Amino acid sequence: MASLGFAQHFFRRLPDLPKEVQKRIPELLGRFQESTVAGLHLEKPQAIADDRGRTIRVTRFWRGVVMAPTEGDHYILFDVLEHDKAYAWLERHTFSVNSATREVEIVDLSAMRAAAVALPTDSSPAPPGLFDACDDSVLLALGIEPTNLPLVRRIRSDADLDLLAGAVPGSQQQVLEMLGAGYSVREVRAELGITGDTAARDAAGEPTGQSGFLGSPTVFVPKGISELQEALDHPMELWRIFLHPSQRTIAYRRRFAGPARVTGGAGTGKTVVALHRAHHLARHLPAATKRPVLVATFVRTLADGLRANLASLDAVTSIDTSSSIEVTTVDALAHRIVTQAEGTPANVLVDEDALIGRWVAAAAATSLSCSPAVLRQEWENVILARGVRTVEDYLAVSRAGRAQALPRSQRVQVWATVEYFLDRMRESGVRTFYQLADDAARHARAMPASELFPHVVVDEAQDLHPTQWRLLRAVVPDGPDDLFVVGDAHQRIYDHRVALSAMGINVRGRSSRLRLNYRTSEEILTFAISLLRGQTVDDLDSGVDDLAGYRSAFRGTQPPTMQGYATPSAELGGLVSTIRGWLDGGIEPSAVGVAARTRRTADLAAEALGNAGIAASPLDRRRRGGVEIGTMHRMKGLEYRAMAVVDVSARSLPRPSAVTAQTDDPAAHAQDTLRELCLLYVACTRARDLLAISWSGRPSPFLASLPA
Repeated sequence: MASLGFAQHFFRRLPDLPKEVQKRIPELLGRFQESTVAGLHLEKPQAIADDRGRTIRVTRFWRGVVMAPTEGDHYILFDVLEHDKAYAWLERHTFSVNSATREVEIVDLSAMRAAAVALPTDSSPAPPGLFDACDDSVLLALGIEPTNLPLVRRIRSDADLDLLAGAVPGSQQQVLEMLGAGYSVREVRAELGITGDTAARDAAGEPTGQSGFLGSPTVFVPKGISELQEALDHPMELWRIFLHPSQRTIAYRRRFAGPARVTGGAGTGKTVVALHRAHHLARHLPAATKRPVLVATFVRTLADGLRANLASLDAVTSIDTSSSIEVTTVDALAHRIVTQAEGTPANVLVDEDALIGRWVAAAAATSLSCSPAVLRQEWENVILARGVRTVEDYLAVSRAGRAQALPRSQRVQVWATVEYFLDRMRESGVRTFYQLADDAARHARAMPASELFPHVVVDEAQDLHPTQWRLLRAVVPDGPDDLFVVGDAHQRIYDHRVALSAMGINVRGRSSRLRLNYRTSEEILTFAISLLRGQTVDDLDSGVDDLAGYRSAFRGTQPPTMQGYATPSAELGGLVSTIRGWLDGGIEPSAVGVAARTRRTADLAAEALGNAGIAASPLDRRRRGGVEIGTMHRMKGLEYRAMAVVDVSARSLPRPSAVTAQTDDPAAHAQDTLRELCLLYVACTRARDLLAISWSGRPSPFLASLPA
């Protein structure tokens, strides 16, 4: 019986195939599983670049591009193309496995020939080569194929590098671009997940034939049609099947000696790594361990997504981790611990207006002339964040990061107001979520070791408050693999800044950064990065993070569009027209997202689409099946083939009510403004292929600095 594997390249092309062609793919697999090789009706074209190239009929007009084995009956599908295009594809492409990363590579011979013609030839005296500092052995160990070495040696400039990097397969392209950008060999190895030495691997007899292809992390061999159908139904969730070597190296490392941290820009697969790490830890729990691996995140919608994705990972790996992994929010964890410790359900004040009203009342009762917003920030980001318990501690505590100085006499007044606020909260029997986390951490520190979690994996780390970090530190004992933390401060959408080391979480020597974006096209990514140009962002541990070397794994078909309208109603009309065009172009409604800064604007967009006969699914209504619409906050962690970001206007972004007045606290004003900018960045990086930005009236000042 023959078998069929599916190259990662095929899945990337899948969403662009006509629906009737997509539906025939499971049937194609069935033909391989049920037939002998002779009964598959594979055709070997006369003009092919690789003798293993074959075509197989999918429909009357579409053909699968297949690599046949030199021996045995294990085949690999690389693409599905129209009849003539499939034959033309085989005329100019060959197949190989990268010697360093083990990724399957497709070599475009016509592109390589064009690069060879365009690159400079030897001259006397010859200008220095861009890679003269790298020995051949070093380049070979990084996955540059021997046949490409003469071309690499002819690279004299960045223009030459662009010529060759655009022609070689992806793995080799990344190596050349990183070395050309000044990365060290060690950094390239770490970035691309390259371990060991090429020569050593070859000496050990690592397979380079068909078994090397089938053993590649970029080839999926389904166990049956149902497993293939699951993968076909979720073409944007390739993370369940394929991990980049750099991700796999982190996720499946045998052991970290202590807490570990993974950072990276949007779409680099941090959550993917976290899920696989949790899966790995759960599979290796000692039999005597009674507690599960804890996966904690910030909001319920993200927790729901993590649970669903872990279930999908279970299905693909045929390993059930449902009883050995618990996914929850930090707030839910805190609520459970406090309720169990105190014997009664904790009552949390969730109404923002009511909370602000209590601060207004506290300031009035203590005759403090301070805005409630500034007062609340002082309480949450100084007193509570730093664990201050007495007025003496408050008078002595550092207020680093708060630009507005508070003299000793005013701090005494603030403390009196805070005590009044806390007394009234206790009388009412309510707490804020940060108070809840603070109390839960205190209770957790008194828990016996048998009630603690063996490992804690933390997603969206940048949005957690210091009290929540103290809780997470308390629920897992110090030791190997205790905390695995992933986050990106460029996506911080809440006003929380924390240094992990200050929370007792030492990640020194156990930090990794991901730079390759798998979600967003190069055109959209370049646009999103330009939004944050010139901003200083932390690395979650008192250092500075940046987006240097941050790049996309693929190029798109068109750049983002930006369009202004005279009125909000005209903008909504433009939104309807844009989305109708996407749907008519074959994009599924559920693969289209619409983001707005406010709930009101999101509701208006949903209403406009509904009135136009386009099904819409507001994210906060738990209803699916149409274009998904939500606030920028609710879009966190989601992705879409096409994304519309609406009302990016001066009146809405930054949102005035979310930004501290500069006269009240210049530092808080700057942080609030950056947080609003990060919201726009988050919304834009949800898009894979298409991004449309719109506004009415004057555009947001965040768009003013962008290139035309």
